[in-house]
Amino acid sequence: MNILLIDDDVNLLKLLRRPLARVGHSITEATDGKQGWDLFAEHPSKFDVLITDIKMPVLSGIELLRRLRDREYDVPVIIITGYEDIRSSIEILRFGAFDLLLKPFNAPELLEILGKLESLQDAQKKRLQELPFFKEQIQISIHSQPDIIPSVVAFLQDRLKLYCKLYKLNVRNIGLCLHEALVNAIVHGNLEIPSTLKNEASEQFEHLLAERAALPEYVSRQVSIRGEVTAEQLWIEIEDQGSGFNPAHLDLADPTKMIPSGRGLLIITAFMDHVSWNHSGNRITMIKYFSSEDTKLTTI
Repeated sequence: MNILLIDDDVNLLKLLRRPLARVGHSITEATDGKQGWDLFAEHPSKFDVLITDIKMPVLSGIELLRRLRDREYDVPVIIITGYEDIRSSIEILRFGAFDLLLKPFNAPELLEILGKLESLQDAQKKRLQELPFFKEQIQISIHSQPDIIPSVVAFLQDRLKLYCKLYKLNVRNIGLCLHEALVNAIVHGNLEIPSTLKNEASEQFEHLLAERAALPEYVSRQVSIRGEVTAEQLWIEIEDQGSGFNPAHLDLADPTKMIPSGRGLLIITAFMDHVSWNHSGNRITMIKYFSSEDTKLTTI
């Protein structure tokens, strides 16, 4: 496992370093909560578990865990604490910590907890891998109201969080792609507001957006979201009822041609492995493969 070990006690870091490495774990060390947060935030998908002391300078273990959960990172966290902080430790467990270690402890105690965590993660992954016909379907239909986009994305992220965790994908990247695709479908598709207008005349863009979001003939247009999750991939299709565009005019091989009017498409094609449109340009299909061996990028 890739472990982020955070403690201001350098002797404890040294004490744990060798036994963890001996059984094959990879360790990254930090000497305070702020340094630990910076290391995690730089590569959030890198770490399988965080082990952190509860009392540290700059940023405590409690504040670190709160920051992780506030940003919806669900990486397992093991807390190191003393008996004097047992009441706080109970609250931390309720807040979402995986387990705790009471000082003084030895390396076998920590290895036992890590073994338990590995078993749970392996069991989750094995269940999916042993179900070759496993399939979960998503089907949503929404009106063309731009202000509901964040809620729809949050709902979809919750549905996909487990799969992203198992296959070490960043659920926020997936969420960003969904957000951009929904903006394209609602704002540029159903409300028929050109993407170039936001950069050329932002006040006019906002005025037109508010105006059309209040007109029944525009807001009543539907956006259909269909998806399917299997053990191999995530497939999402978003279709609007607008007039569409000619996808043959897109040149995804040249990212500079997608900026600024096609910023959303640039983000989508950066994170998704397959992106395509129907001939009328009002339906986008996005695929993210869970196996890196299948990863590829296809366009129109």
